[in-house]
Amino acid sequence: MIQQGGPILEGRRRLLLAACFALAALALASLVLTADSQPTDARLLFGLWRARDLGLAVSLLVGAGALLAAAASRSAFLAFLATGISTAAMYALLEAAGAVGLVSWPALFGSRAQALGTKPVPHLDIAGTTFQDTASRWGLPSEPIVFHYRTDRHGFRNDTDRAEADIYLLGDSVLVAALLPFADTVAARLEQTTRRSVKQIALIGTGPQEQHRLFRDARLDVSGRRVIQFVFEDNDLRDSRRFRRGGRGASPSWTEDTLAHQVVLVLQRFTQPVAGAAALRTCRIGGQNYTFLWGRHSFAGLEEECGAISDDLLGFAAEVRAGGGEFGVVFVPSKLRVLGPLCSFPASSALRDYASHLGPLREHLRKWSAANAIALLDLTEPLQEAARAGRIPWFWGDTHWNAEGHAVAARTLSAWAPSK
Repeated sequence: MIQQGGPILEGRRRLLLAACFALAALALASLVLTADSQPTDARLLFGLWRARDLGLAVSLLVGAGALLAAAASRSAFLAFLATGISTAAMYALLEAAGAVGLVSWPALFGSRAQALGTKPVPHLDIAGTTFQDTASRWGLPSEPIVFHYRTDRHGFRNDTDRAEADIYLLGDSVLVAALLPFADTVAARLEQTTRRSVKQIALIGTGPQEQHRLFRDARLDVSGRRVIQFVFEDNDLRDSRRFRRGGRGASPSWTEDTLAHQVVLVLQRFTQPVAGAAALRTCRIGGQNYTFLWGRHSFAGLEEECGAISDDLLGFAAEVRAGGGEFGVVFVPSKLRVLGPLCSFPASSALRDYASHLGPLREHLRKWSAANAIALLDLTEPLQEAARAGRIPWFWGDTHWNAEGHAVAARTLSAWAPSK
Protein backbone atom coordinates (compact mmCIF):
# COMPACT_ATOMS: atom_id res chain seq x y z
CA MET A 1 0.00 0.00 0.00
CA ILE A 2 2.78 2.40 0.93
CA GLN A 3 4.82 1.41 -2.09
CA GLN A 4 1.84 2.01 -4.37
CA GLY A 5 0.95 5.33 -2.71
CA GLY A 6 4.46 6.82 -2.54
CA PRO A 7 4.77 7.81 -6.22
CA ILE A 8 1.20 9.15 -6.19
CA LEU A 9 1.88 11.31 -3.15
CA GLU A 10 5.14 12.55 -4.64
CA GLY A 11 3.37 13.43 -7.89
CA ARG A 12 0.67 15.29 -5.96
CA ARG A 13 3.34 17.15 -4.01
CA ARG A 14 5.09 18.24 -7.19
CA LEU A 15 1.79 19.38 -8.68
CA LEU A 16 1.03 21.47 -5.58
CA LEU A 17 4.50 23.01 -5.65
CA ALA A 18 4.13 23.84 -9.34
CA ALA A 19 0.78 25.52 -8.65
CA CYS A 20 2.36 27.37 -5.71
CA PHE A 21 5.18 28.73 -7.86
CA ALA A 22 2.67 29.65 -10.60
CA LEU A 23 0.58 31.71 -8.18
CA ALA A 24 3.70 33.36 -6.75
CA ALA A 25 4.85 34.23 -10.28
CA LEU A 26 1.38 35.58 -11.07
CA ALA A 27 1.52 37.74 -7.93
CA LEU A 28 4.90 39.10 -8.97
CA ALA A 29 3.64 39.76 -12.50
CA SER A 30 0.62 41.62 -11.16
CA LEU A 31 2.90 43.82 -9.03
CA VAL A 32 5.05 44.64 -12.05
CA LEU A 33 2.07 45.36 -14.29
CA THR A 34 0.15 47.51 -11.79
CA ALA A 35 3.11 49.50 -10.44
CA ASP A 36 2.57 53.18 -11.22
CA SER A 37 5.44 55.58 -10.70
CA GLN A 38 3.49 58.53 -12.15
CA PRO A 39 2.73 61.20 -9.53
CA THR A 40 -0.86 61.13 -8.29
CA ASP A 41 -2.98 63.22 -5.93
CA ALA A 42 -3.44 60.24 -3.63
CA ARG A 43 -0.65 58.55 -1.71
CA LEU A 44 0.15 55.05 -2.95
CA LEU A 45 1.40 52.03 -1.07
CA PHE A 46 5.20 52.15 -1.28
CA GLY A 47 4.70 54.97 -3.77
CA LEU A 48 3.76 52.46 -6.48
CA TRP A 49 0.52 50.58 -5.88
CA ARG A 50 -3.11 51.29 -5.23
CA ALA A 51 -4.65 49.28 -2.41
CA ARG A 52 -6.72 47.05 -4.70
CA ASP A 53 -3.70 46.16 -6.84
CA LEU A 54 -1.48 45.30 -3.89
CA GLY A 55 -4.41 43.47 -2.32
CA LEU A 56 -4.71 41.24 -5.38
CA ALA A 57 -1.02 40.37 -5.25
CA VAL A 58 -1.22 39.60 -1.53
CA SER A 59 -4.27 37.36 -2.12
CA LEU A 60 -2.35 35.42 -4.76
CA LEU A 61 0.58 35.02 -2.36
CA VAL A 62 -1.77 33.76 0.36
CA GLY A 63 -3.06 31.20 -2.12
CA ALA A 64 0.51 30.22 -2.92
CA GLY A 65 1.19 29.85 0.80
CA ALA A 66 -1.80 27.53 1.16
CA LEU A 67 -0.54 25.34 -1.68
CA LEU A 68 2.96 25.28 -0.18
CA ALA A 69 1.54 24.17 3.17
CA ALA A 70 -0.51 21.46 1.47
CA ALA A 71 2.61 20.24 -0.32
CA ALA A 72 4.50 20.04 2.98
CA SER A 73 1.98 17.93 4.88
CA ARG A 74 -1.66 17.56 5.76
CA SER A 75 -1.06 18.92 9.26
CA ALA A 76 0.74 21.99 7.89
CA PHE A 77 -2.18 22.72 5.56
CA LEU A 78 -4.72 22.32 8.37
CA ALA A 79 -2.68 24.66 10.59
CA PHE A 80 -2.52 27.23 7.76
CA LEU A 81 -6.26 26.88 7.17
CA ALA A 82 -7.06 27.26 10.87
CA THR A 83 -4.91 30.36 11.13
CA GLY A 84 -6.60 31.88 8.08
CA ILE A 85 -10.11 31.15 9.33
CA SER A 86 -9.43 32.52 12.82
CA THR A 87 -7.82 35.66 11.37
CA ALA A 88 -10.76 36.21 9.02
CA ALA A 89 -13.24 35.66 11.86
CA MET A 90 -11.44 38.15 14.08
CA TYR A 91 -11.34 40.71 11.28
CA ALA A 92 -15.07 40.21 10.59
CA LEU A 93 -15.88 40.79 14.27
CA LEU A 94 -13.83 43.99 14.32
CA GLU A 95 -15.55 45.29 11.18
CA ALA A 96 -18.94 44.37 12.67
CA ALA A 97 -18.09 46.36 15.80
CA GLY A 98 -17.45 49.38 13.63
CA ALA A 99 -20.58 48.82 11.54
CA VAL A 100 -22.90 48.79 14.57
CA GLY A 101 -21.22 51.77 16.20
CA LEU A 102 -19.39 50.07 19.04
CA VAL A 103 -16.16 51.67 17.83
CA SER A 104 -15.31 54.43 15.35
CA TRP A 105 -12.27 53.34 13.39
CA PRO A 106 -11.67 56.81 11.83
CA ALA A 107 -11.73 58.38 15.30
CA LEU A 108 -9.48 55.68 16.75
CA PHE A 109 -6.93 56.07 13.97
CA GLY A 110 -7.29 59.87 13.96
CA SER A 111 -7.81 59.91 10.20
CA ARG A 112 -10.92 62.07 10.00
CA ALA A 113 -12.29 64.86 12.13
CA GLN A 114 -16.01 65.32 12.57
CA ALA A 115 -17.50 66.10 9.17
CA LEU A 116 -18.65 69.62 10.02
CA GLY A 117 -20.34 71.64 7.34
CA THR A 118 -21.42 68.76 5.12
CA LYS A 119 -24.95 68.54 6.55
CA PRO A 120 -27.31 71.14 8.01
CA VAL A 121 -27.18 70.51 11.78
CA PRO A 122 -28.90 73.27 13.81
CA HIS A 123 -27.33 75.00 16.81
CA LEU A 124 -23.86 73.47 16.71
CA ASP A 125 -21.13 75.22 18.66
CA ILE A 126 -17.85 73.34 18.27
CA ALA A 127 -14.23 74.43 18.56
CA GLY A 128 -11.09 72.51 17.68
CA THR A 129 -8.13 72.39 15.34
CA THR A 130 -7.90 71.50 11.68
CA PHE A 131 -5.41 71.68 8.80
CA GLN A 132 -5.22 73.08 5.29
CA ASP A 133 -6.92 70.58 3.00
CA THR A 134 -4.44 70.04 0.15
CA ALA A 135 -1.42 70.12 2.43
CA SER A 136 -3.03 67.49 4.65
CA ARG A 137 -4.13 65.34 1.72
CA TRP A 138 -0.65 65.31 0.18
CA GLY A 139 1.25 64.90 3.44
CA LEU A 140 2.84 68.35 3.42
CA PRO A 141 3.69 69.76 6.86
CA SER A 142 1.47 72.64 7.94
CA GLU A 143 0.57 74.32 11.20
CA PRO A 144 -2.75 73.40 12.86
CA ILE A 145 -5.47 76.03 12.60
CA VAL A 146 -7.90 76.72 15.43
CA PHE A 147 -11.54 76.82 14.34
CA HIS A 148 -14.88 77.72 15.90
CA TYR A 149 -17.91 76.40 14.06
CA ARG A 150 -21.37 77.64 15.02
CA THR A 151 -24.63 77.07 13.15
CA ASP A 152 -28.04 78.73 13.20
CA ARG A 153 -31.55 77.28 13.46
CA HIS A 154 -31.36 76.06 9.87
CA GLY A 155 -28.03 74.31 10.37
CA PHE A 156 -25.81 76.68 8.36
CA ARG A 157 -22.71 78.50 9.55
CA ASN A 158 -23.97 81.87 10.75
CA ASP A 159 -22.88 83.46 14.02
CA THR A 160 -26.24 85.18 14.49
CA ASP A 161 -29.28 82.92 14.63
CA ARG A 162 -31.97 84.73 12.68
CA ALA A 163 -35.07 83.50 10.89
CA GLU A 164 -34.60 85.81 7.90
CA ALA A 165 -32.14 88.29 6.46
CA ASP A 166 -31.93 91.12 3.94
CA ILE A 167 -29.27 89.32 1.90
CA TYR A 168 -28.92 85.58 1.37
CA LEU A 169 -25.63 84.11 0.17
CA LEU A 170 -25.77 80.64 -1.40
CA GLY A 171 -22.61 78.60 -1.91
CA ASP A 172 -20.36 75.79 -0.80
CA SER A 173 -17.16 75.48 1.27
CA VAL A 174 -15.94 78.85 -0.05
CA LEU A 175 -18.64 80.48 2.08
CA VAL A 176 -18.47 77.98 4.96
CA ALA A 177 -14.82 79.08 5.37
CA ALA A 178 -14.04 76.54 8.07
CA LEU A 179 -10.45 77.77 8.51
CA LEU A 180 -11.48 81.32 9.40
CA PRO A 181 -13.19 83.03 12.34
CA PHE A 182 -16.71 83.90 11.23
CA ALA A 183 -15.94 87.61 11.58
CA ASP A 184 -13.47 87.27 8.67
CA THR A 185 -15.97 85.69 6.26
CA VAL A 186 -17.72 87.32 3.32
CA ALA A 187 -21.05 87.17 5.12
CA ALA A 188 -19.83 88.93 8.27
CA ARG A 189 -17.82 91.55 6.35
CA LEU A 190 -20.68 92.28 3.96
CA GLU A 191 -23.10 92.76 6.84
CA GLN A 192 -20.71 95.13 8.55
CA THR A 193 -20.15 97.16 5.37
CA THR A 194 -23.73 97.36 4.09
CA ARG A 195 -25.42 97.52 7.52
CA ARG A 196 -27.88 94.95 6.22
CA SER A 197 -28.44 91.52 7.72
CA VAL A 198 -26.76 88.67 5.86
CA LYS A 199 -27.46 84.95 6.13
CA GLN A 200 -25.56 82.27 4.27
CA ILE A 201 -27.03 79.02 3.00
CA ALA A 202 -23.89 77.01 2.40
CA LEU A 203 -22.62 73.47 2.88
CA ILE A 204 -19.35 71.81 1.95
CA GLY A 205 -19.40 69.69 -1.20
CA THR A 206 -22.64 71.04 -2.65
CA GLY A 207 -23.30 72.56 -6.05
CA PRO A 208 -25.82 75.24 -7.03
CA GLN A 209 -28.64 72.75 -7.66
CA GLU A 210 -28.39 71.25 -4.19
CA GLN A 211 -28.02 74.70 -2.62
CA HIS A 212 -31.31 75.71 -4.25
CA ARG A 213 -32.98 72.66 -2.71
CA LEU A 214 -31.57 73.62 0.70
CA PHE A 215 -32.86 77.18 0.26
CA ARG A 216 -36.33 75.93 -0.60
CA ASP A 217 -36.33 73.55 2.36
CA ALA A 218 -35.51 76.48 4.68
CA ARG A 219 -38.68 78.27 3.46
CA LEU A 220 -37.11 81.72 3.58
CA ASP A 221 -39.05 84.81 2.53
CA VAL A 222 -37.43 86.54 -0.45
CA SER A 223 -39.80 89.47 -0.82
CA GLY A 224 -37.71 92.64 -0.90
CA ARG A 225 -34.53 90.58 -0.27
CA ARG A 226 -31.39 89.90 -2.29
CA VAL A 227 -30.40 86.32 -3.11
CA ILE A 228 -26.82 85.97 -4.30
CA GLN A 229 -25.56 82.69 -5.72
CA PHE A 230 -21.82 81.90 -5.57
CA VAL A 231 -20.59 79.58 -8.34
CA PHE A 232 -17.17 78.03 -7.72
CA GLU A 233 -15.09 77.23 -10.81
CA ASP A 234 -12.95 74.54 -9.21
CA ASN A 235 -15.52 71.92 -8.26
CA ASP A 236 -19.09 72.98 -9.04
CA LEU A 237 -19.11 71.04 -12.32
CA ARG A 238 -18.25 67.86 -10.44
CA ASP A 239 -20.82 68.63 -7.75
CA SER A 240 -23.44 69.24 -10.44
CA ARG A 241 -22.70 65.90 -12.13
CA ARG A 242 -22.89 64.03 -8.82
CA PHE A 243 -26.17 65.72 -7.83
CA ARG A 244 -27.82 65.03 -11.19
CA ARG A 245 -26.86 61.38 -10.82
CA GLY A 246 -28.57 61.16 -7.47
CA GLY A 247 -25.71 61.96 -5.09
CA ARG A 248 -25.90 64.51 -2.31
CA GLY A 249 -23.41 66.58 -0.40
CA ALA A 250 -19.89 65.64 0.62
CA SER A 251 -20.68 62.92 3.14
CA PRO A 252 -17.94 60.28 3.22
CA SER A 253 -18.57 56.83 1.79
CA TRP A 254 -19.35 54.04 4.26
CA THR A 255 -16.15 52.31 3.14
CA GLU A 256 -14.12 55.11 4.74
CA ASP A 257 -15.42 54.00 8.15
CA THR A 258 -14.07 50.47 7.83
CA LEU A 259 -11.04 49.10 9.64
CA ALA A 260 -9.56 47.96 6.33
CA HIS A 261 -9.66 51.50 4.96
CA GLN A 262 -8.00 52.92 8.05
CA VAL A 263 -5.20 50.35 7.91
CA VAL A 264 -4.60 51.20 4.26
CA LEU A 265 -4.38 54.91 5.13
CA VAL A 266 -1.77 54.18 7.80
CA LEU A 267 0.27 52.07 5.39
CA GLN A 268 0.03 54.76 2.70
CA ARG A 269 1.24 57.45 5.08
CA PHE A 270 4.08 55.21 6.27
CA THR A 271 5.27 54.00 2.86
CA GLN A 272 4.72 57.27 0.96
CA PRO A 273 4.71 60.20 3.39
CA VAL A 274 4.21 62.80 0.63
CA ALA A 275 2.01 62.26 -2.43
CA GLY A 276 3.83 62.23 -5.73
CA ALA A 277 1.69 65.05 -7.14
CA ALA A 278 2.79 67.50 -4.45
CA ALA A 279 6.05 68.53 -6.14
CA LEU A 280 4.44 68.95 -9.58
CA ARG A 281 1.33 70.79 -8.38
CA THR A 282 3.11 73.28 -6.16
CA CYS A 283 4.48 76.63 -7.31
CA ARG A 284 6.43 79.42 -5.67
CA ILE A 285 5.36 83.03 -5.40
CA GLY A 286 7.68 85.38 -3.58
CA GLY A 287 9.47 82.55 -1.83
CA GLN A 288 6.25 80.87 -0.60
CA ASN A 289 4.88 77.55 -1.85
CA TYR A 290 1.28 77.37 -3.11
CA THR A 291 -0.52 74.11 -3.87
CA PHE A 292 -3.11 73.50 -6.59
CA LEU A 293 -5.48 70.58 -6.20
CA TRP A 294 -7.60 71.38 -9.24
CA GLY A 295 -6.58 71.41 -12.88
CA ARG A 296 -8.06 69.96 -16.07
CA HIS A 297 -9.72 67.14 -14.14
CA SER A 298 -12.11 69.72 -12.65
CA PHE A 299 -13.82 70.18 -16.03
CA ALA A 300 -12.58 67.60 -18.56
CA GLY A 301 -15.58 65.49 -19.57
CA LEU A 302 -17.87 67.69 -17.50
CA GLU A 303 -18.41 70.54 -19.95
CA GLU A 304 -22.12 69.79 -20.31
CA GLU A 305 -22.56 70.61 -16.62
CA CYS A 306 -22.10 74.30 -17.50
CA GLY A 307 -25.49 74.22 -19.20
CA ALA A 308 -27.04 72.18 -16.40
CA ILE A 309 -25.91 74.74 -13.83
CA SER A 310 -27.00 77.79 -15.82
CA ASP A 311 -30.41 76.22 -16.58
CA ASP A 312 -30.94 75.64 -12.88
CA LEU A 313 -29.78 79.17 -12.07
CA LEU A 314 -32.30 80.54 -14.56
CA GLY A 315 -35.16 78.60 -13.01
CA PHE A 316 -34.14 79.61 -9.51
CA ALA A 317 -33.85 83.26 -10.55
CA ALA A 318 -37.43 83.10 -11.82
CA GLU A 319 -38.56 81.70 -8.43
CA VAL A 320 -36.81 84.48 -6.54
CA ARG A 321 -38.21 87.19 -8.78
CA ALA A 322 -41.70 85.71 -8.58
CA GLY A 323 -41.39 85.95 -4.80
CA GLY A 324 -40.51 89.64 -5.00
CA GLY A 325 -36.75 89.27 -4.53
CA GLU A 326 -33.66 90.16 -6.54
CA PHE A 327 -31.15 87.61 -7.80
CA GLY A 328 -27.51 87.79 -8.82
CA VAL A 329 -24.64 85.38 -9.47
CA VAL A 330 -21.03 85.64 -8.25
CA PHE A 331 -18.34 83.76 -10.15
CA VAL A 332 -15.54 82.48 -7.90
CA PRO A 333 -12.47 81.77 -10.06
CA SER A 334 -10.14 78.87 -9.51
CA LYS A 335 -6.99 79.35 -7.46
CA LEU A 336 -4.99 78.54 -10.59
CA ARG A 337 -6.78 81.19 -12.70
CA VAL A 338 -5.85 83.87 -10.18
CA LEU A 339 -2.37 82.80 -9.10
CA GLY A 340 -1.20 81.00 -12.25
CA PRO A 341 0.25 84.12 -13.92
CA LEU A 342 2.43 84.75 -10.84
CA CYS A 343 3.60 81.17 -10.40
CA SER A 344 6.94 79.53 -10.97
CA PHE A 345 6.26 75.81 -11.52
CA PRO A 346 8.80 72.98 -11.84
CA ALA A 347 9.93 72.35 -15.42
CA SER A 348 8.19 68.95 -15.47
CA SER A 349 4.86 70.26 -14.16
CA ALA A 350 1.89 70.23 -16.52
CA LEU A 351 0.64 73.33 -14.71
CA ARG A 352 3.40 75.42 -16.32
CA ASP A 353 0.85 75.80 -19.12
CA TYR A 354 -1.73 76.92 -16.60
CA ALA A 355 -4.08 78.39 -19.24
CA SER A 356 -4.83 74.88 -20.56
CA HIS A 357 -6.10 73.98 -17.08
CA LEU A 358 -8.75 76.71 -16.98
CA GLY A 359 -12.27 75.50 -17.67
CA PRO A 360 -15.17 76.89 -19.74
CA LEU A 361 -17.49 77.84 -16.87
CA ARG A 362 -16.43 81.49 -16.66
CA GLU A 363 -17.07 82.25 -20.33
CA HIS A 364 -20.28 80.24 -20.30
CA LEU A 365 -21.68 82.28 -17.40
CA ARG A 366 -20.69 85.55 -19.05
CA LYS A 367 -22.67 84.69 -22.18
CA TRP A 368 -25.55 83.28 -20.17
CA SER A 369 -25.73 86.43 -18.01
CA ALA A 370 -25.85 88.73 -21.02
CA ALA A 371 -28.47 86.61 -22.79
CA ASN A 372 -30.78 86.40 -19.78
CA ALA A 373 -30.26 89.82 -18.17
CA ILE A 374 -29.13 88.32 -14.87
CA ALA A 375 -26.45 90.22 -12.95
CA LEU A 376 -23.07 88.47 -12.81
CA LEU A 377 -20.14 89.54 -10.66
CA ASP A 378 -16.82 88.06 -11.76
CA LEU A 379 -14.31 88.14 -8.89
CA THR A 380 -11.34 87.19 -11.08
CA GLU A 381 -9.89 90.66 -11.59
CA PRO A 382 -10.29 91.92 -7.98
CA LEU A 383 -8.60 88.76 -6.68
CA GLN A 384 -5.82 88.99 -9.28
CA GLU A 385 -5.25 92.63 -8.37
CA ALA A 386 -4.81 91.71 -4.72
CA ALA A 387 -2.42 88.89 -5.65
CA ARG A 388 -0.33 91.15 -7.89
CA ALA A 389 -0.05 93.58 -4.97
CA GLY A 390 1.38 90.79 -2.82
CA ARG A 391 -1.84 90.14 -0.88
CA ILE A 392 -2.36 86.51 -1.88
CA PRO A 393 -6.07 85.69 -1.32
CA TRP A 394 -5.68 81.93 -0.77
CA PHE A 395 -4.17 79.81 1.96
CA TRP A 396 -0.90 78.38 0.62
CA GLY A 397 -1.89 74.73 1.15
CA ASP A 398 -5.65 74.90 0.77
CA THR A 399 -8.28 75.25 -1.94
CA HIS A 400 -10.07 78.09 -0.12
CA TRP A 401 -9.69 81.81 0.40
CA ASN A 402 -7.86 83.15 3.41
CA ALA A 403 -9.01 86.30 5.23
CA GLU A 404 -7.66 88.49 2.42
CA GLY A 405 -9.71 86.61 -0.16
CA HIS A 406 -12.90 87.08 1.86
CA ALA A 407 -12.07 90.75 2.37
CA VAL A 408 -11.62 91.29 -1.39
CA ALA A 409 -14.89 89.49 -2.15
CA ALA A 410 -16.80 91.47 0.49
CA ARG A 411 -15.46 94.83 -0.70
CA THR A 412 -16.36 94.01 -4.29
CA LEU A 413 -19.80 92.73 -3.32
CA SER A 414 -20.61 95.80 -1.23
CA ALA A 415 -20.17 98.00 -4.31
CA TRP A 416 -22.23 95.69 -6.54
CA ALA A 417 -25.84 96.74 -7.17
CA PRO A 418 -27.58 93.42 -6.30
CA SER A 419 -26.06 93.43 -2.81
CA LYS A 420 -26.86 97.04 -1.96
